[in-house]
Order: sequence, then structure tokens, then C-alpha cells
Amino acid sequence: MAERPSSQEVIEVLRGCRIFSGMSEQTAHTLGGLPTASFGAGDILAGGEAFSPRLGVLLSGKANIYGRGSGRRVLLNRIGRGDVFGAACVFFAEPKNVSTVTAVSKGRILFIERGCLETIMKSDFSVAAAYIEFLSGKICFLNQKIIAFTAKSAESALAGFLLEQAERADVLHVAMTRLASILGIGRTTLYRALDTLERDGCIACEGKEIRILDKNRLETRY
Repeated sequence: MAERPSSQEVIEVLRGCRIFSGMSEQTAHTLGGLPTASFGAGDILAGGEAFSPRLGVLLSGKANIYGRGSGRRVLLNRIGRGDVFGAACVFFAEPKNVSTVTAVSKGRILFIERGCLETIMKSDFSVAAAYIEFLSGKICFLNQKIIAFTAKSAESALAGFLLEQAERADVLHVAMTRLASILGIGRTTLYRALDTLERDGCIACEGKEIRILDKNRLETRY
């Protein structure tokens, strides 16, 4: 979608986005009529000196999201077609950017201003509910990261993550690559941590399934 997309093409991308997947025809008509903008590799899409409360949706191209840690730039996420950014800042009380979005290839983008989002949410609850669900997922992800970063060891990080999951279910189905990414550790280190917790009788592992056997022992490991 390098050239200016049609309204139908924009709507197609939006329906593939979690926030707008269930949007009404009225919402689709509204968003399909908004102007889009092109960008090139290296362009700053959000997070510059000026603050603008709006949601960005990549219609094509790719971008990186960076945060700041100890004075250095930290890569937080890589996004592409149908992905959004700025969701947390749109309704933020302070006019402050918390991350920077930089394009890594040319593409096209749709910006949805706060006022437009508010109007849509008032008339289309599916968007409001999906927006809340999207932010809730981000909060859960950040909680998992905090557990991992504050843990003293890989076993401790894994135990903390499993204890959080145990509030919903005693059996977790997750790919090891994804779990290692969540905890911020290598797969080899993850497998060692799993083996340790399994030997201690805290958990039982089989393929992608992790069964929690003893929460008290997990708490001790954490």
C-alpha cells in the first residue's frame, strides 16, 4: 500500500486490527474517510518534541518503538501493517510522550485524533471495549516484565510469572520461545529454570504445557 489507499483498503486494514475488528459500519465509514499520510525510513512517527494525543495505525511499512532507560534508547517493540501505537498516551492526563516511534521502511499511516476516538467510542461500544481490552493486555505484559526484571534469578522470574498465571488457571499452555521473551532470558536459561522447578516439585512440564503442582513451593522460589 505504497500509494494513497482507497477508503475500502483502509477499512480492510482496520478490521484486521484488534481495536477495530468489530467496529460498526458507521465507524468504518468515519475512519475510512480520514486522510492518511506517507512516511519514509527514518521518519519519526510519534514521540518528537511536540505531543499530539492521537492513535496511529500502520497501513503499510514497518516501524520500531523505543523507550528511554538510564539515558539510552531501548527497543520496546517492532510493528507493521495493522499494528497501532500511542494507545496509552491518547487519554493520558499529562501532555507527555513516553516513547518514540521511528519508521524503518517507507509506508503509509492513519492518525486518529482523540476527539474522533471519543466520538466513536460513545456511539460504538465494540471499539471502546476492544480499546480497554488492548490496554489491559499491555498492563498484564508490563507486570510480567516487572516480575522478570526485579527477580534475582531465572528461577525466581519464572516462579513469579507462574504464580501470576496461577490466579487464573493451574495449567499454562505457552511456546517456550514466547515465554523466554516475556521473561527476558534465553531459551537455554529458561529450560534450566524449568528443570529446577520441576525437580523441586513445583511444576510438571510436558511440551508446551506447564502444570502448577505446588504454589507454596513456587512462592518460596520467588
